Amino acid sequence: MRLWHYRLIKTLSRQHLLGQWRECLAITGAIKKHGAVNHATVNRLNDYPREDLEVYIQLVKEEMGRRGYKTSEKSHQKLIDDIGYDWTQPAAYRTNEEGDVLLSDGCELFSGFHDKRYLLQNLYMMQEKADTDQIEAETWQKMVDSLLVKYPTLKQLL
Repeated sequence: MRLWHYRLIKTLSRQHLLGQWRECLAITGAIKKHGAVNHATVNRLNDYPREDLEVYIQLVKEEMGRRGYKTSEKSHQKLIDDIGYDWTQPAAYRTNEEGDVLLSDGCELFSGFHDKRYLLQNLYMMQEKADTDQIEAETWQKMVDSLLVKYPTLKQLL
């Protein structure tokens, strides 16, 4: 179970984006069943307001829509049943010129979790996928290029 860093959502491969949607649904199912998530890579979600998860789900759904992928009414109802999230009444957020996703209170999405360190961890995993032909080189390059406004020194690291 993993939530890719939110900055990567727009550049995830088709396979990874659709997988991320399934992860979001699995996470909300765990929250409904157990009251919290219980998996090492996502336990930190328990430390954040539900708004963070709702905005993250919204970002994934918006990217899917931008690419022409459909979400089902069944998924919509599941999110309502699991965590009370109704995408017809989306959570407020804004994106600044550096690509930071800011919540209604002005805090960055998953502040302290989706930070530069976590982004680098995600990028190294994606780089390995590119190196082993699990994602296309073009997808990998778009991913890196999309981050250079905020992190210009990334080019030297990767």
